Amino acid sequence: MRGATRAMAKWEFQSAARSRWVIGTAAAFALLCLAVSMLGMRSLRELGLTGVGPASAALINLGVLLPGVMGLLLGGNAIVAAREQGVLPLIAVQPVSRTSIVVGPFLGVSAALAVSILFGFGAAAVVLSGVAKRSDVVPLLALVGATVGVAVACVAIGVVISAFSRTRLQATSTAITLWFLLALGMDLALAAIAPAVRMGPVGLLTAVLFNPLEAGRVLALLGATPDGTALGPFGAYLVETFGSGGAAMVLGASLLFWIVVPVSVARWLVARGDM
Repeated sequence: MRGATRAMAKWEFQSAARSRWVIGTAAAFALLCLAVSMLGMRSLRELGLTGVGPASAALINLGVLLPGVMGLLLGGNAIVAAREQGVLPLIAVQPVSRTSIVVGPFLGVSAALAVSILFGFGAAAVVLSGVAKRSDVVPLLALVGATVGVAVACVAIGVVISAFSRTRLQATSTAITLWFLLALGMDLALAAIAPAVRMGPVGLLTAVLFNPLEAGRVLALLGATPDGTALGPFGAYLVETFGSGGAAMVLGASLLFWIVVPVSVARWLVARGDM
């Protein structure tokens, strides 16, 4: 990593770590993880079961939705905030490449968000350690990995929003709108359209790959049940077509796409736009 990129990443990470909003959302995420874990553990004890199945299923949805919106909002303010404050023009006249101007904030925000996620899931792991089995380790690691992947992808998309936005208000409103579309809008559209056009498993897979939130959710569920039973017929199609490992690689490649391409687009926008 270049010195300028490292310096900007460190500055962005420290700014995020000092932000009351980031600290508050990280604390809220940790508390929600604790609450979900305790409710799931209570259900397990009432049924006389062991393992972390019910808790991990709830944590999957929580891990996709909340870090996703956090990533979009943090990434959406990464560049435009510096532009509004007059800091970006000062940076631009320094011997700093446009790549560093984009990649540095992206890495810093992603690191801050990853720490928040690990803190939240770490709190949940402490609670679940009393009922967890050895076989639960891989699903929990898959959950953490998928959540971090979704969060980083959303940061990358947010950086694109930040690159073309002129104000923080515009970036924030665009990020929230996009999150609603990814989290709810596409699911509602698929529920309405899929029966009429008979999308089939191939069409459903295409829709999942074009939505980083859904790709992360499916990846976490596949980690919890490698045979795909948690995903129903769609899971059976994935495992039969690609195998468990191959399906995980396809979904992971989708998240990687949503990281690399948005950052590249943001770099292009910054290089051709005014500061």
